[in-house]
Amino acid sequence: MESVVGKEYWDKHWQGASFNIVFKDHPVRQWIEKNISFTKNNSCLEIGCYPGKFLAVFGERGYTLNGIDLFNGTESLLPNWLKKRGYKIGSFYKSNFLHFKNDNLYDLVCSFGFIEHFEDWRSVLRKHIEFTKIGGKIMVEVPNLKSPLYYFLYRLLEPDVLKNHVLGIIDLKEIQNFLEKEGCEIKSAEYIGDFYFRFVTKNSKMIIFITRLINSLKPIFCLLPVRVRARYMGVIVVKK
Repeated sequence: MESVVGKEYWDKHWQGASFNIVFKDHPVRQWIEKNISFTKNNSCLEIGCYPGKFLAVFGERGYTLNGIDLFNGTESLLPNWLKKRGYKIGSFYKSNFLHFKNDNLYDLVCSFGFIEHFEDWRSVLRKHIEFTKIGGKIMVEVPNLKSPLYYFLYRLLEPDVLKNHVLGIIDLKEIQNFLEKEGCEIKSAEYIGDFYFRFVTKNSKMIIFITRLINSLKPIFCLLPVRVRARYMGVIVVKK
């Protein structure tokens, strides 16, 4: 059940990352804001929370924020930043989620770009359910890498990105059907956002040029079906 990406990768990936709430036009933020109401008393747990760019959106909506991640700043740097922004803070854990045990249950459990790094993604989703209160929500987002458009681009330009993801889980119907079988009620299952390409591990002047060139074709790609052009997909369920 271990991740196909090791801790060393994430340590390098997040090293020097800045703390910023995700920008207002980001499609995942818009998806969250469309589906999650403001609250005064509810709690939220984000799995794979560092560096908190999505967790902060729930802070803006009044949730008490909790998180778990393997990165070194999870227990100190991240909650301190969130607290300075005026959000309500719960508990933050530097831990391997697969082996994490906690008696606390949350009104909302979420992950963004997390479950697709695990071969045994079903067990990972079951742990999402495990930490959710009865009647609480589970919110899961994954990148649309199995789309023939994104698959072709990454296979051509950055094949390691595909190696770091389990493409079998990147299927909206598959996630939806599994959560229904686990007794959850589906509230939303949809493709999120329009076409957008970015390099994950490469950064140079040439890479920036190629990125801009590809994204300049967005008006053409947006003529494709949403399941092909959308950058992300997401499912929201209620635990019964």
